[in-house]
Amino acid sequence: MGNQTNATIYQLMEDGKEKDIIQKHTEDSSLEGRFMTINGKQMLNFGSCGYLGIEFEETLKEGARKALDAYGTQFSSSRAYLSIGLVKEVEDKMEELFGQPVIITASTTMGHLATLPVIVEDEDAVILDMQAHTSIQMAVQLLKARGINITIIRHNDMDALEAKVAELKVKHKKIWYMADGVYSMYGDFAPLDRLQEMLNTIPEFHLYIDDAHGMGWTGENGTGYVRSQIAHHERMVMATSMNKSFAAAGGCMIFPNEEMRKRVLHCGGTLIFSGPIQPPMLGVALASARLHLSPEITRYQQKLAELTAHMNQRLNEAGLPQFMETESPLFFIPLGLPRVVSKFVKRMKQDGFWINAAAFPATPMKRGGLRFMTNGHLTKADIDALVNRIAVHFQNMLTEEGITCKEIARNFQIPEFELKTIPSQTPVIRLKKVTELEPVHKRTISHLDPVEWDALHASNGTLSHTVLQSLESVFAKGDSPENQWDFHYFQVKDDFGKTVLSTFYTAVLVKDDMFAPAAVSEVIEKKRKSDPLFLNSKVVMLGSMITKGQILFVDREHPQWKMALQMLIDQMQETVAKVNAAQLMLREFYGQIDEELRKTMLEMGFTALQLPNNVSMQLGWKSQEEYEERLSGRYRSDLRREILKFEDQFEVVTSKPAGEEELQDCYQLYLNVFERSFQMNVHQLPLDYFRMMRAHDSFDIIRLFLKDDPRGSEGRKPVGVMFSYFEKGTYHAMIVGIDYEFNQSTGVYKQALYQTAQRANDIGATHLDLAFTAELVKKKVGATPESCWAFIQIMDSFNLQVIESMGRDAKAS
Repeated sequence: MGNQTNATIYQLMEDGKEKDIIQKHTEDSSLEGRFMTINGKQMLNFGSCGYLGIEFEETLKEGARKALDAYGTQFSSSRAYLSIGLVKEVEDKMEELFGQPVIITASTTMGHLATLPVIVEDEDAVILDMQAHTSIQMAVQLLKARGINITIIRHNDMDALEAKVAELKVKHKKIWYMADGVYSMYGDFAPLDRLQEMLNTIPEFHLYIDDAHGMGWTGENGTGYVRSQIAHHERMVMATSMNKSFAAAGGCMIFPNEEMRKRVLHCGGTLIFSGPIQPPMLGVALASARLHLSPEITRYQQKLAELTAHMNQRLNEAGLPQFMETESPLFFIPLGLPRVVSKFVKRMKQDGFWINAAAFPATPMKRGGLRFMTNGHLTKADIDALVNRIAVHFQNMLTEEGITCKEIARNFQIPEFELKTIPSQTPVIRLKKVTELEPVHKRTISHLDPVEWDALHASNGTLSHTVLQSLESVFAKGDSPENQWDFHYFQVKDDFGKTVLSTFYTAVLVKDDMFAPAAVSEVIEKKRKSDPLFLNSKVVMLGSMITKGQILFVDREHPQWKMALQMLIDQMQETVAKVNAAQLMLREFYGQIDEELRKTMLEMGFTALQLPNNVSMQLGWKSQEEYEERLSGRYRSDLRREILKFEDQFEVVTSKPAGEEELQDCYQLYLNVFERSFQMNVHQLPLDYFRMMRAHDSFDIIRLFLKDDPRGSEGRKPVGVMFSYFEKGTYHAMIVGIDYEFNQSTGVYKQALYQTAQRANDIGATHLDLAFTAELVKKKVGATPESCWAFIQIMDSFNLQVIESMGRDAKAS
């Protein structure tokens, strides 16, 4: 997990703590399962994964007492050396329960860490469901470090699974598919019928499945959801939990044969180097296993099944949506952003119901919701009360947030639903309608006033009215998918006609590995030779792929700037839905982001993404001596040794290419760089864009020729080129081209940077923007880096997860 992800999670957790909905403690001197006290308020507990509600059963408590009296509070020894007899007793009972060899572990997570590195061999491959539990994904990182082929597929995509197995079985002895039986956030199931069919028909296919949330409440003797649907196949390994419904502690790994069990017992790292389940909880586990093996377990299962059916019935009667209606006691009500989820959960807790917020990063940013469970301590009356309050707050939420049931259904890709009217004991809270802000949305810059637009944007980047007109002429109807951009111009004005917000954005096809490590992009580009659009997604972004600068104008002094910003995001999200974009991006923000903006964007569902540093320099020197004096001693020495030493070998031409042939020469130099540039991996720009830059007065082109060109006068061509934009005192160096045949011997790239700085200074620019990448080299000509940020909202993270997986593979190798 990267630093930026950790920072975002930290912010969200801090926000949850501030809202008093997470990391709480009960205040009761004792508990009985149904009620608990938090912040002095008694609450019904709909947040427990102890589904069967057997944790207060006298036989289980007596099991803990007997073990405690007999063996003490702990037995501190690795299983590799010695275990107390209770371990064998519990394992014998679990083998009787499942009819298969087992190993019990200190937790299910520790079980994964012990098992996977042993059973998955170097010749095998792994396919991972993207929603498989974090504990599995943690263990898979150990396999990546060994260089084992790891593939991620979309959640429950059996067609993709079959296709990938067919591909991998040619080279790999075994293909392991790793999934959950019951998924822990949305409560949906693995498609076990299809998985069983694959086990029966594909000899290379193996299944590793975690049924922690399926244990106890279903299946013969409570063996869980997976075993209630399919028999234990000879190529299946199952993990389950002895917490949750089982009401004890630890995990249980169930194997297809004794030989595999012995290999894991002998070689599993956490079985050798970590501690065991301690005696009191072993006593509980033994008592729970005996209960599960008795006819008595069906009484608990039937009671829970009745409560679960009643919950489904009441939710349906209220018209409330579920991500998927199942017989599982784990429920998920779709809502949306973390801000909406936390506000909803807080209101439910004020009403006396303890439920969970399921939100980012446990779910995608815009796909959070209410997560709650039925358990054996609750009553149907409790469920009726819960559903009534959910229905009331759900209706209030729709009104307050200005969203519809149809929009929620579309966002979660579930069937449309309609809320039923339920009498409310509290008034519906309605936001005051904002009438003083008026949005303006246009699809071409020609429909906006040039003077007004340039007054707001021309000095902030490559954003002038005429430049954007020219950009539209190239990309609005491009000749390839990556060069077909949808242009949108959006402004918000108040009743006095004052502009509160102004910007433009595009919907464009982007390489998903744009910000990935260069080594990963190099691997992906090899695959793109046969599949050019491999790992490409539509992105709706402020600006475009080629514009630079502060694209978003917001009057932060205006009292309703946040509302204006929300109006922009609403408009962009409409475009996201229309073009089925995977990501929404607001860029670029320079320097440190102030906390008010960061928090505002987080509440709107955006996380901060640090882009590569932007590099720039102040101009205005009167002489070469003054210029060099600005450099540190180290960089002054580098300048003289690496750049000025070769300056006399170059002829610098500042006139634009005279004809198509000269422009083609420059374009080829750009392609030379493009084909080697993976630090920020983007699509190739079309030649028409370069024709536009040649024709537009605001673009400047510097060409470098060798005075003594070994190719002779007839073959004389530029060895370097810099395409730049100059407006309102700022010179933007945008695109560089290099002939690498001469770069090492004469330093063409460094010379191009130096000559760009001199050219910008000579024509009166006060600031030079050298854009991203090559930070160390640009420092040698006097530039300094500045942090640059974007705010992103990810709708579909699948491709990004694939790339992240490839990145870990690259590091491991």
